[in-house]
Amino acid sequence: MSEMVAAAPSSPLDLAGMVSQLHQLLNDRPDCPSPEEIRRACDVLYSSSLLKEEGRAVRARVILAPPDAFPISDGPPDGVHAIRFSTTHAFSANEIKRLSPAASFFHSAVAVWPDRDRGIRIWGILNTGPRWMNLVAGGRKPASHVIQHPIIHVRDPGWLLFYHDYQLIGEWRGREFHGPRLDVFQSRLLSERFAHLRLHLVQELGDRCLPPTLSQNDYAELCHLVSLQFIKRVINLVRTSGHGGTVVFLPSTGVDGGDPFRWVDCKYTSESDEAGNRFPHLMKKIIRRVGQLCPEGSTVEDAWQVFRTSKDAELDRLEEAFFELARFFSDLMLVDGAAVLDQAARVLGFGGEIQVPHNVFRVFQAHDLDGTTLGDWNVQSDGTRHRAVYRLCSVEPGVIGFVISQDSQVRMIANVEDSVMFWMHSMV
Repeated sequence: MSEMVAAAPSSPLDLAGMVSQLHQLLNDRPDCPSPEEIRRACDVLYSSSLLKEEGRAVRARVILAPPDAFPISDGPPDGVHAIRFSTTHAFSANEIKRLSPAASFFHSAVAVWPDRDRGIRIWGILNTGPRWMNLVAGGRKPASHVIQHPIIHVRDPGWLLFYHDYQLIGEWRGREFHGPRLDVFQSRLLSERFAHLRLHLVQELGDRCLPPTLSQNDYAELCHLVSLQFIKRVINLVRTSGHGGTVVFLPSTGVDGGDPFRWVDCKYTSESDEAGNRFPHLMKKIIRRVGQLCPEGSTVEDAWQVFRTSKDAELDRLEEAFFELARFFSDLMLVDGAAVLDQAARVLGFGGEIQVPHNVFRVFQAHDLDGTTLGDWNVQSDGTRHRAVYRLCSVEPGVIGFVISQDSQVRMIANVEDSVMFWMHSMV
């Protein structure tokens, strides 16, 4: 393990670097904001994040784009509905605060652009719809329109996130700037830990139930992609609740064939009956229906597009059931303690207290998806949720845990080669 440990990546970005990056994205137009105007815009949005609107922290999305960038007649779910003000308004922290209720964070954005010699002004509100969230929060329908302009999220007090093409390019939190975090759902660890279960699920269906439009391996990979959407939805629902929570996936057997459940005392435990199999049952129905909708000789990429874009009524009904189950799982995480699932996503219990009788003093932060570039982490800076999952992973190497803190940060925690490590997940 020691040969894997490396210094953390280069120092974080700074405001000047982010301003330069945003200016490069916009300077194909002669009327684009200057670097100084972009810098002032960042300062305004940072200040707005510290305000409150009727007792709530200001939360908004602000897009740097000209009024002529959007069609006059368009709208969600397949486009953007642009409301242009007859008079531009001052771009100030108080104005963002006042507009934030009208420009709901998940559905709309405040639009700003320079107005002749008056600097950056607010020219309207864009109703984008919520499909952009599907990229990070789970969901079947993709955003069919691409916004080619930078969007800045005023997420929480002292917290801005910078996006381009729905990709996170930087984060300003407190006094520090950071580059984009990792999408832990693309990690090889998640794929490998659950591979045998996906293949088993496909084999259970067999040739008589699955259409021959996809290979067995492609059906298994489709299971993986759909499962990631499910877990994304669970985690995002907890994040947006503002409560925080923990979910741990236990292997079917623990170290030396024992029961890993011995390390977790759940206040509420579930019966081992057919009701616990709802996730695999729905998964089987979904991949079978996708297989029926795919033409002969389809690849997993083809099947994924069918899953995301099909307007098939049965697939819509299955998706609704699937993501209602995700909501149910997220609600279980809101009870104090951990929600405990097995690797087939069967609920074992919730309100779980992790009872490992020793502390973990060394934990690593992974700076890449494969966990090959690591940095030492100060365990004492973490709260009880994180430290509890560190302890569980130290005694059960097969466990994977997700911890969502009250400030919406997400970590995936696992044991790799007898070392406990975590990945910080990118957010919106």
